[in-house]
Amino acid sequence: MLDRRTADLQHTINEYKQNLQNTASLITAFGQDELTPERFRNYVDSLNLRKEFPGALGLAFARKVPLEKEAEFIQEMRMKGLRDFQIRFISPSSQDRFVMQYIEPIEENHSAQGLDLGSENVRRENCLSAFSRAGLAVSKPITMIQNAHVGRLGFTMLMPVFNKAVPSSDLGARYEELVGWVSFPISIDRFLKAWLAQDQTLQLRISVLEEKQTPALFFDNVEPHNVTLYPHAAASRDLQLGNRRWRLEFWPSQPDNNTPLNPVYLALTLLGIAVSGLAAYQVKRMLDRRDELRLHKQLVNNSSEALIAEDTRGRILVWNHAAEELFGLDSASVLYDQEQNLTIPDELLTSEKRLHERAAQGETLKNIQTLRISDSAKRIHLRMNLAPIYSHNRKLVGYTKSFRDETEARMVWKDIHSLEELIAHAPDGVITLDRSRKIKLANPAALLLLQGANVKSTLIGQQLTELLAPDVLLEFENEVLNPLYKNSRVQVVFNWPAPGHVEHMPLFFRGFALTYPELGESIWALRFEKTNKPYTPSYD
Repeated sequence: MLDRRTADLQHTINEYKQNLQNTASLITAFGQDELTPERFRNYVDSLNLRKEFPGALGLAFARKVPLEKEAEFIQEMRMKGLRDFQIRFISPSSQDRFVMQYIEPIEENHSAQGLDLGSENVRRENCLSAFSRAGLAVSKPITMIQNAHVGRLGFTMLMPVFNKAVPSSDLGARYEELVGWVSFPISIDRFLKAWLAQDQTLQLRISVLEEKQTPALFFDNVEPHNVTLYPHAAASRDLQLGNRRWRLEFWPSQPDNNTPLNPVYLALTLLGIAVSGLAAYQVKRMLDRRDELRLHKQLVNNSSEALIAEDTRGRILVWNHAAEELFGLDSASVLYDQEQNLTIPDELLTSEKRLHERAAQGETLKNIQTLRISDSAKRIHLRMNLAPIYSHNRKLVGYTKSFRDETEARMVWKDIHSLEELIAHAPDGVITLDRSRKIKLANPAALLLLQGANVKSTLIGQQLTELLAPDVLLEFENEVLNPLYKNSRVQVVFNWPAPGHVEHMPLFFRGFALTYPELGESIWALRFEKTNKPYTPSYD
């Protein structure tokens, strides 16, 4: 039965792929100049997306626009009737534009029209993957621009469009033949809704399998207690979506009674019962003794972390001084109110409810990344611990929450992300390395310099030395990597083996180290370019 369900989903994906192929062939046959806003709208209307392609937020055509022709392209779009057309960027970009020229229905996708897909790493990588494959490419999980206000995850299916039926095998010539891409931006929730409705007894977890990386959880509607109590009850199947592979884990809604329980979970449950029983006994004593209650309040209010206690109906019973400072709300104004009315963003209400359901099952949740809104409407990034509170007779009476402000650390993370965006668009080759000397980031210029014409879509996760011939490996270690990691800086010319050729290519390497103590992370960056000048290395 699971094989049939998986095959049904694979068939659905293949239908989406076939439609993208048909659309790309039509544009190739008639030419992009014949593609007007009205004709594209009429074509999309004829497809009946809502019924035939559930989950697709629309059908789009993204056009490759050389940087020097950007102004000419904008003028062309305005002459076609889109008088307010502008190219919009997620991050600054100095490379060719991959512009969302048309997307229909426009009423639901207005925020996506004009977006430069090449101005954001994940979307640009997906476009280049489809180009290099000359076939379907599927993005990593991303927040859809159309639904960014609610944080809805989805993915994009892309098919390249060329100006000839059979594109060239040479990547350079093929890039000149590239017209753009047709795509389905897809909401994962809507995509799976009808398929899941066919069998109410199954629950599903989807992970995206990336080579040499930990699987990334994409979709999950599995009851948490099934995962912890019955870890062997799931059955997994794999799906192939162009360049990407999904792992489907099916869980029955009511596992068989003969399914073995997780012994680790049982041990933790017993420990939790003991700890919770002791905590409940102490709470009972404090409630009975006024002096101890006063001491308890002092301990809570003197805590550096924001502490909240709620009853099972969500009413706030404790709100300490740190919570007042963090959220800008005094305890008198919030007592017996509900946190969802005060600090929880609307888009997190559903996930917050699921966290409470897990805690109600006896689970203590630690270091949960979450978001809250202060009294001044400021959005605060936090780490939250959530634990259940029991009475002396093991009855659930409420929950405790503690919060640690992570806004500053997240700002540092954004700085790192901005740095990566700048690196991606640098004209020189740039890579970053972790402590184990694995590549964390490699921009397009680095791919060309280190690999020549045989460009892979990514070098991320590879050891840099895997790209070197054995006869120069020791020399590269001594002249470039060892000084970089030892002195945190290097400037040296190294004769890099030209990929696919006998001769060597002199590259001028400049490297430095960056440390982010707030995140406990360091990276080592190498910038390199072709050079004809000899250079004497100097180390700081």
